[in-house]
Amino acid sequence: MRAVFPQAKELKNLIAATVAFLSEGTFKATEDGIHLASLDPSNVAIIILDLYQDAFLDYSIEREEMFTISLEDVKKILAKAKAREQIIWELDKERNRFILIIKGKATKKFILPLIESESEPMQTPNLDLPIQIEMDARAFKEIIDSAKVVADEVKFLADPEGPTFSIIAEGELKEMHIDLTPQDETVLTLEIPQKAVARYSVDYLHKLTKVATISDTVVIRFNSNMPVWFDYKLADRFKYSFILAPRE
Repeated sequence: MRAVFPQAKELKNLIAATVAFLSEGTFKATEDGIHLASLDPSNVAIIILDLYQDAFLDYSIEREEMFTISLEDVKKILAKAKAREQIIWELDKERNRFILIIKGKATKKFILPLIESESEPMQTPNLDLPIQIEMDARAFKEIIDSAKVVADEVKFLADPEGPTFSIIAEGELKEMHIDLTPQDETVLTLEIPQKAVARYSVDYLHKLTKVATISDTVVIRFNSNMPVWFDYKLADRFKYSFILAPRE
């Protein structure tokens, strides 16, 4: 496998968001691109990363391959890359190694060992999540940033009357309440066929919203006392999905 990313910026942010939950990742390289889907160690969240063919300047594989690497090491190496430098991933299964190249004015080559793993990317769950909101990704990040100073959890409340999507954080002495309607500039679509309410960890959501810097919008889907599903997508280049279990 050989994959050439046109610039480091997007990949740096995607890996940074992923490593907040996973110290290592098992990827599957196919003709369509590179795929990761894994449950975090606390069994609270599923992280799904799809890097499509259009994400690469050049992409080639001889056959489908799986490989597991240290995401923490990849993050540290990518930190050395400038935003517009090319990143190259190469897989050398015969010598059990992963090669990462930063190509700019100078070329830097890093070699990491492949990690032994018998696991495959997990199957994506099929969930009944009829509530769907598409909104500005940065606006959602700002809401979660604000909620973090108030409480350790947020309540998502959907009401078809309006319709209204509310995000509520309640601490011992502090409270935040934000109502989003179709009239808000930050809201693109609001599909609320029924009432729903669920609570989620602010800390997990805060880590997730790092992806907001490279995706203009986020699609949020949830249901009462069910997981919430986030999709961050950039054209046909990548999709970063995050499924978070509700709090009781």
